[in-house]
Amino acid sequence: MFNKSALAALSLAISTLSAPALAGDWDLVDWNGTQIWGAEWTSSTKLDWGLDSVGSWYRIYFEGYTDDYMSGNVPLPGLASTVLYKLSDISSDGKSWTFDYLVENASNQWVDQSRVAAIAFDVDGTKNGVEKSFKGAVIIDGEYRTVGRGDFDPTNSYLVDDDFDVCLTTKGSSTSNNCDPGTNAGPEIGEWADGSFKLNFKYGIDTLSLYNPIVAYQGVEFDVPNSRSSKYGYGHQHGRGCGHDESGGYGLPVAWVPEPATWAMMLLGFGATGAMIRSRRRLAA
Repeated sequence: MFNKSALAALSLAISTLSAPALAGDWDLVDWNGTQIWGAEWTSSTKLDWGLDSVGSWYRIYFEGYTDDYMSGNVPLPGLASTVLYKLSDISSDGKSWTFDYLVENASNQWVDQSRVAAIAFDVDGTKNGVEKSFKGAVIIDGEYRTVGRGDFDPTNSYLVDDDFDVCLTTKGSSTSNNCDPGTNAGPEIGEWADGSFKLNFKYGIDTLSLYNPIVAYQGVEFDVPNSRSSKYGYGHQHGRGCGHDESGGYGLPVAWVPEPATWAMMLLGFGATGAMIRSRRRLAA
């Protein structure tokens, strides 16, 4: 389901006001040719929800890699996306946690075409600090109609922990035993895709953590001036006719931000800090 304006994101943002824990370190993070104010994503980053977090969400910012650009060793300028995960419901026994997602294809610059063909992540559930067994995910509705778990194997797998607990793709069946994306599916540049899924645990949990997220791209076309690809040399225009199997890629997270309520709390804190500084300056004078 696509939305070519920001209305879907805006309505979702307005409807969610519960706040997760404040981030510890905030800064300007480079993303997609600009800078965003958020927390840098690291290998230890986990996004947490608790029993009182229904309505809370996080947005993750991804940069993109494709095998045809510098052998996939560095990000392709302009290949970018965001994914928002919102906790919408928890079953009374704490075993099933329902999430909505909103995927944005934010590619620009030298990327002419691309699709966000899949999203994936790992998940932990705990009860009083003790980890509980994850049973699997179930698709409820939305653009991605296939749920799976397992391998996703881009060329440079050393950059990717390529065994995921949950992946949402679009294939011929409703379930899959791997995370390789389908084709001709997912939002194109400037489009959004949304939907919902359920995460099920063997026993009830009180905290759910999402980590190691990734997105997969298909149908990537780009033309970076004076660049060199692994196959065609300098300045080549990469189109789908260059080889369908080599037009895919993946996105790794660079930053995350929480929902508006947390931002409001942060801004109040920044304002109070500024007022204290101004007050101290007046006293010193």
